[in-house]
Amino acid sequence: MKTNSTFVLKVMRIMSWVLFVGFCIQIGSVLISVLVSEFLNPGGAQILAMGMDLSALKNYSEAHYAGVVSLTVYFLAIKACMAYLVIQLFRKTDFEAPFSIGVAALITRISFVALSAGVVGLVANRYTKWLVKSGVVETLTWPGGEFLLLAGIVFLIAQIFQRGADLQAENALTV
Repeated sequence: MKTNSTFVLKVMRIMSWVLFVGFCIQIGSVLISVLVSEFLNPGGAQILAMGMDLSALKNYSEAHYAGVVSLTVYFLAIKACMAYLVIQLFRKTDFEAPFSIGVAALITRISFVALSAGVVGLVANRYTKWLVKSGVVETLTWPGGEFLLLAGIVFLIAQIFQRGADLQAENALTV
């Protein structure tokens, strides 16, 4: 493998860890903000992490507030999960012979996680569209379509890896 590619892979591995830790910190900050707004300072919903002002929604309905916060935590957790799976992918991949059943299974798992996030994102967009029509929140969008596109691309790559692993196994048997 070329030195330039090795350097890029090392940078991507480090970036995966940075993203994983960053998403975990964001999840923690959102959860702490919610706990503070629920138990210590009811006005804390105005300073909710990620620049979201959900105080009007909280005053409108605690259930809808909990729903939007749950969706926020869900998407952050999905992103953290995907970053963790990429970390696992770097750990399991032998870049001299990258095609293996384990790597293909891991890539397939990433595509299923992205698919589930895409479906939830589409439902969440409909839900928040209804909330926006009610006038209790301003614009809230969830990344549904982006996750579906990502799921399709990653699933295609997983199928290529699966086929590569099958061919690699056949070649090992014929030699």
